[in-house]
Amino acid sequence: RALTLEQLRGVCDFVKRLCKTEMLTYGASPHNDRLRRTGKSIKWTQVTQHEICSELIKKVIPRKHACSWMELVSQGRPQPGTFFCSHSWGESFRDFMATIERHARQQSHLRSLTYWICVYANNQWQLELGEHLADSPFFAALGKARALLVMLDKHAEVLKRIWCVFEMSTAVLNKKLSMQFWSPLGQVGGALVTSGPIVQALKGMSVSVAQATNPVDKRQILNHLAGKPEMTGIVGEGSSKSLDPSLPEGDYEQRLLREHKPHFAQLDDSIKKASLAMLPCCVHEFS
Repeated sequence: RALTLEQLRGVCDFVKRLCKTEMLTYGASPHNDRLRRTGKSIKWTQVTQHEICSELIKKVIPRKHACSWMELVSQGRPQPGTFFCSHSWGESFRDFMATIERHARQQSHLRSLTYWICVYANNQWQLELGEHLADSPFFAALGKARALLVMLDKHAEVLKRIWCVFEMSTAVLNKKLSMQFWSPLGQVGGALVTSGPIVQALKGMSVSVAQATNPVDKRQILNHLAGKPEMTGIVGEGSSKSLDPSLPEGDYEQRLLREHKPHFAQLDDSIKKASLAMLPCCVHEFS
């Protein structure tokens, strides 16, 4: 369920036109209400995957005909992912596409180049992870990808997201899956992008502080990383899953992190070392 480079460019052009004509606006939500921007036009420089999901994908694809964006534009053709994109939904879409274009320039066979991006690969009306992350679309896509592209914005927000930590940990365990770091300026560690900022960001990366928009996702991922039954502290199933009310959000997670502190510290270290191994010019900068 990946998008071709041409299809991604199509999304980019469409979003640009919507922003230019002021047809793309912030929808009503507690977050937008708090920022006093509900109903206001979204500038091209400010649109993120959050707005693309809520104001484009979910408007074009109604709930009663729910499917992924990829299924809509591929017209039933299978499009396995060449590259898996690990990214923050809060990153500027303009910067996201600049990173994609930088990466694509260094690839051959552009017509067959595909990117697995959760926003477009998953049905945004009904994303079901199941009882085991190994059965999730994320895990399946990682297993088939040639490489994991960690897409860095200027604040390296991707390293603070629990889903991205899960994806990077999966890449570390899967010896056949390489991990690359890219930014809107190009590949980190290359001629145009210094590796210094990513080294500093990696020093602060930790499972214990990684966040998720959905608290159920965070609990399930932490359980998975700790080696516990993934549904511990979670009730319900499918899209109706919720936190067990007898185990309040925060209390359970902090206890889990304390009880498995050595394991999580080892995981942090493994991710950092594997990441720096992809940046041979700076392997000695981290300690």
